[in-house]
Parts: sequence; C-alpha cells; structure tokens
Amino acid sequence: MIESFVHFLIYSILLMVVVFPTSLLLLTWITPVSVIDRYLQPPHFSEFESLAYRYFPSSLIRTNLFSLAIAIPFARQIRKFGDIHTQVPLWFNLACRFYMYFVFGYAVLCMAAMGLIAICLMFGYLP
Repeated sequence: MIESFVHFLIYSILLMVVVFPTSLLLLTWITPVSVIDRYLQPPHFSEFESLAYRYFPSSLIRTNLFSLAIAIPFARQIRKFGDIHTQVPLWFNLACRFYMYFVFGYAVLCMAAMGLIAICLMFGYLP
C-alpha cells in the first residue's frame, strides 16, 4: 500500500515538473493582447507592475493573477478586476479555469500529500 502511494507521489512530482510549467507558459503565450492592454494598467496594477508584467519572467505572474481572477470570484476583488470573466474570450476563460482547477489544484494537493507524509514519517506513523 505504502509503495504504491510513494510511486504515485513520484509520478505526480514528475508530472508537475513537466505539466505545470508547460501549461503556464502556454497560457502566457496565448493570453489575448486585448486582455493585457485592458487590465494591465492602473487601477489594477501600479505603473511599475504594468511595465514589469509585460515581459517574460514576470509575465508568468501576470498570467497567474489573471487566471486566479477568472477562476475564483473572491480573487477579482483583490485587484478590482470587476467582471473580467465576462470580458475575456470564452476559450481563454475555459483555459484559465482548467489551469487553476486542475493543474494548479493538482499541484497543491500533491504538495499537501507530501507534507502529510513528511509529518507521518517524522512522528513514526509510517514504517
């Protein structure tokens, strides 16, 4: 039982190393320019953030913020995006929701499972 669980976690880690960055890069690449121009400005972002989030390494943060705001309603209030989920194209809306719910959610669940295993090993509950 434990061996199969460990194999699952190893597979999950390998899957996260490939799927998480690939899907984030793909989502960053397909973000519509109209969405970037409309929401990457004050009052949603500061002047520095507006400039920084247009270029590669930090554009990944922008994509995560947009995806979070589209997928989770309370996240829209943080940056005052309003009804961003109705303003973006349907295909981008679905892609962001898929990324947040499945890819990012899977990564969070696997990290929680690894933390639980570490705690169990630390207290001697697992052989």
